[in-house]
Amino acid sequence: MNYRRIAFKSSILWFLLILSCAAPQHRIIVSDQGVQADPGIVYGVLHNGFQYILKENSTPEDQVNIHLNVFAGSMHETDEQQGVAHYLEHMLFNGSEHFKPGELIDYFQSVGMDFGADANASTSFFNTVYDLSLPKADYKHMDEAFVVIQDYAKGALLLESEVEREKGIILAEKRERDSVSYRTFKKSLEFELPDSLFNQRFPIGIDSVIQNADQNLLKSYYDQWYRPDNMVLIVVGDFDVNTVQSMIVKRFSKLKPRAAFVKPALKTQWKEHKGIRSFYHYEPEAGSTDITIETFSWEPFETETENTLKKKTLTHLANSILQNRLSRMVSRQTADFSEASIYSGLFLHHISMSSISAKCEPDKWEKGLNQIENALRQGLLYGFTTKELDRVKADFISSLETQVNQAATQKSHDLSKDILKAVNGKKLILSPQQKKDLLKPYVESISLEDVHETLKTAWSKNHRLILVTGNAQINTQDPESTILEAYTKSKTGKAGKYKGFESGNFPYLELPSLKFGILSKQENVKGLGIKSIEFDNNVRLNFKKTDYKQNEFLFKVCFGDGKKSEPVSKPGLALLGEGVLKASGIGNLDTDQLEEALAGNKVSIGFQLNDNYFSLSGSSDPKEAELIFQLIYHYLNDPGYRPEALDLTKTIYKQQYDSLMRTPEGIMKIKGDSFLAKKDTRFGLPHPDTINQYTLSDIKNWVAPYFHKSPVEVSIIGDFDEENIINLASKYLGALEKRKSFTDKFTYAGTIIFPKGEQLELKLKTKIDSGVVRVAFLTDDFWDIRQTRQLSVLSRVFSERLRLFIREDLGATYSPYAYNDPSKIFNNYGILHVVAKVKPEKHLFVYNKIKDIVNSILMDGITKKEADSALKPVLNHLKVIRKTNNYWLNSVMANASVYPEKFDWANTIMHDYTAITQDDLMLLAKKYLNIDDSALIFIKPGNSAD
Repeated sequence: MNYRRIAFKSSILWFLLILSCAAPQHRIIVSDQGVQADPGIVYGVLHNGFQYILKENSTPEDQVNIHLNVFAGSMHETDEQQGVAHYLEHMLFNGSEHFKPGELIDYFQSVGMDFGADANASTSFFNTVYDLSLPKADYKHMDEAFVVIQDYAKGALLLESEVEREKGIILAEKRERDSVSYRTFKKSLEFELPDSLFNQRFPIGIDSVIQNADQNLLKSYYDQWYRPDNMVLIVVGDFDVNTVQSMIVKRFSKLKPRAAFVKPALKTQWKEHKGIRSFYHYEPEAGSTDITIETFSWEPFETETENTLKKKTLTHLANSILQNRLSRMVSRQTADFSEASIYSGLFLHHISMSSISAKCEPDKWEKGLNQIENALRQGLLYGFTTKELDRVKADFISSLETQVNQAATQKSHDLSKDILKAVNGKKLILSPQQKKDLLKPYVESISLEDVHETLKTAWSKNHRLILVTGNAQINTQDPESTILEAYTKSKTGKAGKYKGFESGNFPYLELPSLKFGILSKQENVKGLGIKSIEFDNNVRLNFKKTDYKQNEFLFKVCFGDGKKSEPVSKPGLALLGEGVLKASGIGNLDTDQLEEALAGNKVSIGFQLNDNYFSLSGSSDPKEAELIFQLIYHYLNDPGYRPEALDLTKTIYKQQYDSLMRTPEGIMKIKGDSFLAKKDTRFGLPHPDTINQYTLSDIKNWVAPYFHKSPVEVSIIGDFDEENIINLASKYLGALEKRKSFTDKFTYAGTIIFPKGEQLELKLKTKIDSGVVRVAFLTDDFWDIRQTRQLSVLSRVFSERLRLFIREDLGATYSPYAYNDPSKIFNNYGILHVVAKVKPEKHLFVYNKIKDIVNSILMDGITKKEADSALKPVLNHLKVIRKTNNYWLNSVMANASVYPEKFDWANTIMHDYTAITQDDLMLLAKKYLNIDDSALIFIKPGNSAD
């Protein structure tokens, strides 16, 4: 045999393979899509098939978001590689061509990036994505970022020692990901996609592969799929496109395939469904029962066109009408379910589904199934009404217009994520203006016949899948036959036409002829650009005009004392009251009538119950400012208290409580928080039996005086006309009845006793083999703001020690963390929590390691590098946050009438954080991190009484 000839032929074949791969495997933008891509996008393909998408965007300034998208995920694994795509994603942070093991995260921290928030990655069925959020957009930072991306693409070391060390972390992540919902999803998918590869390719993988993974296994996947023609780089931010384009050409043109590539045909199909089939999965750890009617069918994964986008829009409108009907059934409590939803569309590339589902109490599953079946059949038989169609069309067009109006100040993070989602979904990448130009005239032309026909088309498959999952015990010999019988019985019933509901008028309250005038004005409060006006009726207006987001302002109305004023004899009334007020609308209009009245308007409003005040908050287009003031006026004068909202909120509370009792986070809220306050009834969550005792009168008697008599502060921030806001405030806020005077002294809700040196063991009724170690240190309340800021940084230092010593060195947990939680209403009460999710048998071991970390901090100190690494990301994020309306509204302006020092804090925030030193942190560590005075909570699987 002529081995030279064979070697020569092999080299020619390899050369041809490389050339054949020069075209991208997944071309992003093609010329025959009709509407071309967003004109602000620069798209390019290098000679090696590497694709890139660039878009200049200056919000926020001097920031860049980068995504490397690899068109390979768990579906591209072989049977022997299950979990390797995700394992490899982890390994790319553990040593590469330019960063030795441990150096990459050090680099991120050195430039002020948070590992997790600013540098992260994710693996899905079809894609693996690496994300970077750069704190600066200069050449140096971007070039260094491209070095990191280049290493992701080709430079992984995959050292055996690192592969071995990462196993414990990945297995810990697998345990943390386990949940009732995840188990139910997997079981349901086995039924929905019989004999499908999807069921064998969950990204987290299987234990046997993870435990036996080695360099060769990872490298084989890496070399096959991480190739230039199988990637796209997305860069969005405040940079010069020409400069970045040249940097990409220089850096990524050198990428080459590392292995011969034959693209396999992915087996994405499954055994086709026929007729009516049922599925039952009993999950006692669920807090409720889910009932679903659905169809599943296979579709090819194709590039979106103008026509397919229009079809999706039409289906969305039809579903929106049916969703409004379901929501009405929930809010009016004319159904036996607490929430319901409908969906039609494509997921996981090939799965075309239509689904209607609801959540209910376990003994109500048959009634709930009958009701969603009836609602669906009603829509399929009779279609919809003109009023219903007009409402959803108005809302859709309004959303298109809002996107156009706010396009100039859209955040780079959101833009880059939208582009990434479009790339992986083969969707058109359109600007808001293009989308509006395409869809607005189409939506306006849609008829009742159109939405009716598209609903029928979505449900035209010749099968139905009926699923009942959760905590319903169907104690018959054959539960799935019982489900089928219930569904068949429902279909024999008559489905009459939808009757709808009576529309309401808004506004309906008349303004009094006499109004209170302006008592005082203050310009440029504390040099912050905030203006303040006080009216004679003890109503105050704070406003600040900004250009952070175009054509939108935010508002917040603060009044009363919030949870702090909850009657001591009625623990949990605040939770119930918030739910009831959210779900009740206003006096003359329930939530559905109000939403219908506001359809097409670019406004939102909602009620919240905070620790130290009640609030109404939302957003608006500046052209709709009067509507916001009308809403505020109606909510304060005529809040809704509806019995059906009370019933619904109690049902939801019970479902949530039952679910929380089965999770570490949940049982901490129910029992752990109470333990850390020596069982003070204002902490923890009361049993549903306690909540069920409360009446609508209990809620109304508590909160109504605050709505009608408390001083009111309205804060507005964003893009608006100042003169118009002042005139509207005078018209509507000045029309409110005179209220009590603003207090000039803050009062605490009392003092809490902390369980120093005590220990609590909480048992979970769960099959999940996971637990939690929580160590709690008593700190202080919120109001020494400099100390609160320093404690937040100390928590970050502690979190990094946990990551290094418990996650990285020991592999005992996936995401340990520490955080300080200072109270705003209880004197001298705050807790620095240390949290680690662990295997039950590792509780004591991990606790001792936490003690070692505490002792190390106290004995060896905090290094300057640690302090800087913790501080730099905070400072970078603050620079961005301070140019957002949310920061100014919630951190500075809201409730400043009660806490005027908040204005001072806005001036000192950057200085306070910049001035923090390692010595400051050590003083706090010595003051608060006393392990003997801490409280310890072990959360483990086991039996627990409610």
